Amino acid sequence: MAISPEKRLRILILWGASHYGFMADFFLANSKYDFEIVSGDRSSGPSPHAASWVRLRSLRRRLGRGEFDLVVSGPIQNTAWPQPKRLATRLAQAFRYYTYKHRMLDSYWTPWLLSGPARKKVPLAVIDHLDTSYVLPKDYPLLKAATLYFKLNLYFWPRRSLMPLETFFGKRRVIRFTPKLRPLTNGVPKSRIPEKVSPMRDRDIDLCFTGTITPLRSADDTDPFGDLTLNPIRKEIYERCLKLKDRYNVYCFDGMVPKEEYLELLQRSKLIVCTESFGCETFRHYEVSAAGAVPLVNWPYAQNYLPFQPDLHAIYFSLIGDDFERTVARALADPALLERISVETRAFTLQHKERTHVADMIIAETLREHAALSR
Repeated sequence: MAISPEKRLRILILWGASHYGFMADFFLANSKYDFEIVSGDRSSGPSPHAASWVRLRSLRRRLGRGEFDLVVSGPIQNTAWPQPKRLATRLAQAFRYYTYKHRMLDSYWTPWLLSGPARKKVPLAVIDHLDTSYVLPKDYPLLKAATLYFKLNLYFWPRRSLMPLETFFGKRRVIRFTPKLRPLTNGVPKSRIPEKVSPMRDRDIDLCFTGTITPLRSADDTDPFGDLTLNPIRKEIYERCLKLKDRYNVYCFDGMVPKEEYLELLQRSKLIVCTESFGCETFRHYEVSAAGAVPLVNWPYAQNYLPFQPDLHAIYFSLIGDDFERTVARALADPALLERISVETRAFTLQHKERTHVADMIIAETLREHAALSR
């Protein structure tokens, strides 16, 4: 589909209510496009974007008439026919979602909306922002319908991200969709990018570590898997940071730092630890880089869109042996390196990682792919 540069794209977005703010930062903050939204609501009040049966049928007809240039969909948050539940459970859930809870299905309707006259006419970009490295079975219909499927924490060998689907649906049905996969990035909202940052020479904290290591639980919590929910990587690096206090000015805190104090730490710190959590990439990566501090990152197991380059946008360390300690020593012994990375990583983040810029990439790449497939 050829889109003239003067034309404002008309984009239909289907998104789960629980991550509405994530979508708003990427798309609604971008004034270059015209959006229409389908999104339910889990709060007590009705959502202005919820889809009734009448609206869904109308959208399907409008897509067939070519009223939208692109459809963007988040991952499926709720499904009326959960796999691989027993038949009784599936019937009960289907009854629930097709009656009094049908406005919570959100992106579940995306493949159906594009299965009629709009089939192959309107491109679909799926944005799977969930931390899991795998495409989940409930998102298989989205993968089939997608022009491109943007996945957070996509494995370096993309087929690995589809292996649970191969087990569930069979290799022959799934492996052909591998070329649709593209890496995604969390990015950073424009509101979290400071206008000015402190130069490296004015920062007094050599190494900073913040974040919750031990999840908060009530006294009567009887979760038998409690110890398995801890982040062992974060815990190990926290303990190793504590041991460096006799050599450097180290700030370590096990817990969530109040917002104002956290913003101050971003401006005072030279190196800030950004370990993986549920996903390989975290929001902290870009909060740190946007503030002009140097992200100290453990080597990733998955790719993302335009990743930080070692010693240009971030400093990477291995969890093997004493590589963390040696990496910290090497970095702090080279103020010129830290100054250069500080400048480069902030400029890189502002140019490529602000969320509306990431949305521009998703839209442009999906339209190019659709045009190529049409030819």
